[in-house]
Amino acid sequence: MSIVEFLKNMLNSLLDGSFERVKIINEMNKGFKELFYSGAINRLCRVSISAGDPDFSHEMSTMSFRSGFKIGIENDMDLQMSEVMDLSKYILANTAFIRQLMVMGFDTLIIQGLNNGRGRKFSLKAYAKLNNYFIER
Repeated sequence: MSIVEFLKNMLNSLLDGSFERVKIINEMNKGFKELFYSGAINRLCRVSISAGDPDFSHEMSTMSFRSGFKIGIENDMDLQMSEVMDLSKYILANTAFIRQLMVMGFDTLIIQGLNNGRGRKFSLKAYAKLNNYFIER
């Protein structure tokens, strides 16, 4: 881990008040890297915290500039929206994971190419299956 990544992680932890967000991001980055190296996926993804969409906020959201759970696709040349949608379907189908992200203060899932900017934002509360008890801010 470089000094920049270390300082970024420490800043995230201090601003969030816990290491839980940093831990899940580090684990997902490690998993995405292993899947890419093994050839199981063709796109190298990197998870980070970014600005969320204020329209997607809920009671547990952190500040909007830190409420986005972003999956950036590093090798995004010829990235198709169908690839973004496939990845989003896999993430959004896991209701327990979506709820865990919401408890950690995230309100927006962002899947986007890091170079070309092609991607989409999703409201986590819309996929949490809260039986019409949507959490509003």
